[in-house]
Amino acid sequence: MQQAPSSTCATPGVGRRIVIAGGGYAGTTLAVNLGRKLKGVPDVEIMLIEPNPCQQALSELDLVAVGPARSEFCELWHPTVFKDLPVTVCYNRLDAVHSDEHVVTVGPRGEATDTVPYWRLAIATGAIAFVPPVPGLKEHAVTMWSVADAQELQRRGEVQFRAAVKLKEPAERTRALSFTVIGGGATGVEIVGTLAQLLPKRMRAFGLDPADLRVRLIEGRPDILFDLPKSLRERAKKRLARLGVELFTGSMVSRVEENGVHLEDGSVIDSAVLVFCGGAKADPDAVSWGLEADPGGRLVTSETCKSPAHDDIYIVGDVAAFRDPATNKTIPMLAQFAIREAEHTAENIVREVHGQAPTPFQPNMHGEFVSVGPSWGVGWMFGMNLSGLPAIIMKRLTYVLYWWQVGGVSLASKRLREMLSMHR
Repeated sequence: MQQAPSSTCATPGVGRRIVIAGGGYAGTTLAVNLGRKLKGVPDVEIMLIEPNPCQQALSELDLVAVGPARSEFCELWHPTVFKDLPVTVCYNRLDAVHSDEHVVTVGPRGEATDTVPYWRLAIATGAIAFVPPVPGLKEHAVTMWSVADAQELQRRGEVQFRAAVKLKEPAERTRALSFTVIGGGATGVEIVGTLAQLLPKRMRAFGLDPADLRVRLIEGRPDILFDLPKSLRERAKKRLARLGVELFTGSMVSRVEENGVHLEDGSVIDSAVLVFCGGAKADPDAVSWGLEADPGGRLVTSETCKSPAHDDIYIVGDVAAFRDPATNKTIPMLAQFAIREAEHTAENIVREVHGQAPTPFQPNMHGEFVSVGPSWGVGWMFGMNLSGLPAIIMKRLTYVLYWWQVGGVSLASKRLREMLSMHR
């Protein structure tokens, strides 16, 4: 049975302890798979170290930021997932890795007091939002990396609606109702599409005219959604245009002021509410743990997802710099890779429990889907391009499938019901 969650990890070890640091896609998947595969093995203990009690589905935050979803739609609570599994959860943070001693310390940075021995350590601490040092950007923009970020965007929108109601001049109302998203990757397109589709309804509830709304998307590169085929990019842009989104591409942001974004080409874009979706970087603490890192701060791994210098340390998910053996390129920070790395690592750890050697991980990208508003999408799977309703269905179903993989039929069914209720 699952032990009671605790903020301390200083518990006696029993036999071979597997410590997993990080409870995102990689860490949660790894803990669930190990819990199922090693349930009943008496000398093995599984411990998850993670400060937050739930995993968050980052690519569906737009549905929380603008509606109609509640925050719980993006939250997968660990106590529910680990129910009846032999997984001990410690709600704390990894402070340091002492690989020579085969222990980690846990607690506030520089003040950690708990020491946890491990037989195998899996580092899956993920990534954080990356905000470049553009003047004014950090001060005025909200990132989109957590449910709290999504709720902050919703709050800022509400503030502008209430302010706009009091304005008599149309030009002033338009400036007050200007929403801008920086970053034309998947997250930025998903946020801006949902803003454009759902904000008009929210505005009507305040007695505002949707004609006063301005929604913009800024991308410094020549085009949006660079990871998708050109034909899908064109479909996405047409959809954004139908939703009334103005695109600004090919010029980087030079500075941000309280009510405007300045581009390097001299353009100035009114912006009362600004969202930055410009990328992510690996957990910045990872480079301090004495493990080899690449120039981007991701931890280097072997073909078996292990630290090259430490046979008892695995590294999975966004924090891992795993190189695809077919291309020798580091695989991107995508949930599907984090999940598959974790599944394979679980198999390897089980093999080691039984005295067998681990096997190499082979990354394969099965597809990618991006929503352009809550009811329309673009993407591909197994070489086939999809757009519109089929694409958004596939995007939503991938999360239902993930909920089923880690939480079983009951959680997947709940997720499916919530999804269907939003599209009625």
